Amino acid sequence: MIKLMKPVALITAFAAGVAFAATPGSAADLDCDTIRMVVPWKAGGGTDRIGRGLAAALEKQSGKSVIVDNISGASSATGSIKAVQSKPDGCTLLMNGTSEILAFMTFTKGLPFSLDDARFVGGFFTTPTWMLANRERGYKDFQAFLDEAKANPGKVTIGVGGAAGAHMVMAAAIKGAYDLDVRIVPYSGGADLTKALLANQVNAGVIHSPVLLKEVKAGLIDVLTTGSSLQNIEYPPLKDLPTLESMGKPISVSAVRGIFVPKDTPDAVVQQLATWTEAATKDPEFIEFGKKFGFPPEWIPGPEFEADMRAGEAFYQSTYDKFIK
Repeated sequence: MIKLMKPVALITAFAAGVAFAATPGSAADLDCDTIRMVVPWKAGGGTDRIGRGLAAALEKQSGKSVIVDNISGASSATGSIKAVQSKPDGCTLLMNGTSEILAFMTFTKGLPFSLDDARFVGGFFTTPTWMLANRERGYKDFQAFLDEAKANPGKVTIGVGGAAGAHMVMAAAIKGAYDLDVRIVPYSGGADLTKALLANQVNAGVIHSPVLLKEVKAGLIDVLTTGSSLQNIEYPPLKDLPTLESMGKPISVSAVRGIFVPKDTPDAVVQQLATWTEAATKDPEFIEFGKKFGFPPEWIPGPEFEADMRAGEAFYQSTYDKFIK
């Protein structure tokens, strides 16, 4: 458990008797002085870095100490399950990406976890999943990749960062939606896939943005298409890149980091957490972190966040049933 920064004390001292009044957003709003944010990944990865950025901003808004608790294992299922089974008082949060949760729900059967086990505070940080290719492939756009795949059945490859996950779902959905005879090549992780793309060992690769954005800017890697809009990316040439949905295919894949709490958490607590988290997305330091990461934070209210994730659950399961299992 790693403490991020000292709590912000929101205390107003009055004259004479020195009475103290807690302001809205102070430590009096929840029955704890410390909020534990479970990040179900090892420290140092993208989701962990995003969580730590949010935690620092959330401290300012809540007046509480916010600590990050990295509970990794089983592709984030271990920490996710523990978080939603905690006491429903708003003092333990789950911070994870939608694609990560949907992936372990889809590919690992029998886990004691469903979307009904959680309440959705809101989403705050979206990184679309994109398809990349080495510049040496010469694909001017996604259609050029499709043309090569159609002209060379069984020979074109799409690399993914694992056999079970969002990358596989998007690659399989593309293969199925466009009726392609291509080989999907699972690597042992995103790092190995990026190496393969840089070495031009696969025709294309599917991975979460902003991975390889530096190489895209340098002209070494091309972005062919994306699983959701790149309008918020901190690189103007990519903002209007066509999404798979805009090209007529019902494929939507992205990693939306959000906050979840146990299902029995009271409405008032969920609303208070949502208010703090939305305000945290407007924190100048967190915005600057996001810009350096590749995307600024963006608030998605709880009901919309939940609706999107339930639609994603149906899409992941349908893709798995039709094209993967």
